[in-house]
Amino acid sequence: MELILDVLFDLIFEGSVSAVGDKKVSLVIRILAGLFLFVVFGGIIGICLFIGITESNWFILAAGVIVAVARGVVILRSVRRRRRRV
Repeated sequence: MELILDVLFDLIFEGSVSAVGDKKVSLVIRILAGLFLFVVFGGIIGICLFIGITESNWFILAAGVIVAVARGVVILRSVRRRRRRV
């Protein structure tokens, strides 16, 4: 069962990553795929921060902060790149 869920999640995640950057996919699907990725990474960040704070584990807390900052940098670069094209 775990293997099936792992393969299914990999397919959904990889499909979302490839769909976001593909111009051949309709805009609605790309937005939904981007929203899915945003929620997944937000959940990972939230879990890392929650566990890091409740368990007083600075390593997990730092990992959550680093992932959050990296996510913000990627989003900012993407928005700036799109504004330059238009």
